[in-house]
Amino acid sequence: MSQPARSPTAIILVAFSFMCLIWGSTWMMIKIGVRDAPPLTTLGLRFWIAGLLVLITVLVRRKPIPRDRASLSFGVFLGLFHMAFPYSLVYWAEQYISSGLTAVLYATMPLMVAILARVFLGNPLTASKIIGIAFGLGGVTVIYSDHLGWQGEHGALGIAAVLLSVLFASLSAVALKKRSPEIDPMSGLLIPFLVGGAVISLAAGIIEGANPVHLDMTTWGTILYLAVLGSVVAFSLYFWTIKRIDVTLLSYQTFIIPILALLFGWIFIHEGVSARVALGTLLILGGISLANFQQLRKHLSR
Repeated sequence: MSQPARSPTAIILVAFSFMCLIWGSTWMMIKIGVRDAPPLTTLGLRFWIAGLLVLITVLVRRKPIPRDRASLSFGVFLGLFHMAFPYSLVYWAEQYISSGLTAVLYATMPLMVAILARVFLGNPLTASKIIGIAFGLGGVTVIYSDHLGWQGEHGALGIAAVLLSVLFASLSAVALKKRSPEIDPMSGLLIPFLVGGAVISLAAGIIEGANPVHLDMTTWGTILYLAVLGSVVAFSLYFWTIKRIDVTLLSYQTFIIPILALLFGWIFIHEGVSARVALGTLLILGGISLANFQQLRKHLSR
C-alpha cells in the first residue's frame, strides 16, 4: 500500500525544526572554538570549507552557478551582510561575553526584522506580532537574566557588536525575502560563502596575522561542525523555508534557538536549569503562539 504524501505544512515544520536544532547548538560550538583560536581565522576556515562543499554539491547536482550581474551583486551583498559582518561580530563578541548573553541579544532580531519588513516589503506590523515579540523577548530575558551583567573590560563592546550584528542580519533577511523566489537553496549559497570567506580571511590576515595559529582537534571539530551543519545544511533549510513563510514568522526562530542553546549547555556542559527557565519558556511559547495565531489558524483550516 502506498504511503500518503506528506503535507507541505509538515515538511515546512520539519525543516524549520531541524534548522532551529542546528543553530541552537552553534552558540556553544562557537564558544568552544574561540577559546584557544583566533575568531576570524576560524570563521574564515568555516566559510571556505562550507563554500567548497556547496560548490561540489552544485556541480554534482548540475545546478546552475550564478553568473549574471544581478545574481553576483546580490551574492556579494549576502556575503557581506548575511555572512561576513554579522558572523565576525558574533565570533569576536563571544570571546568576551557568554554564549547565553549573545543568544538573548540576538533574539532582538524579530523586532528589527518586523520593522524593516514593514518599511521595505510592506508587511503589516499587526498588534499580535508586536505583542508576541514582546512576550518572546520577555521570556528570553527572564531565562538569561542572570547573564545580563557586563563581563570584563570588553563586555560593553561585545554587547554592542552583537546588536550591530542583528542589524546587518535583519537587513539581509528582508532583502533575501524580496529575492528568495529567484534563488536556488543550494547554488544561492555559493557566492555568499566564498565572499564571506574571502573578506573574513583578509581581515584575519590583517588583524590576527601577527599571532601564531595552532588549531587543535577540538577547534577543527567545531570548525567542521559549523561549516557542514551550521552553514551548509542550516542555511539551505533557511533559504528553502524563507520562500514559504512570512519573513517575520521565520525570524521567530531567534526565540526558540536560545532555549535550545540552554538545553545543549545543560546536557553537554552541565549547566543548571532554574525556575526562571520554566517561566521564560512559557512566556516564549505563549508569545510565539500569539504572534503566529493567524498563520496557524490558516494552516489548521486547510
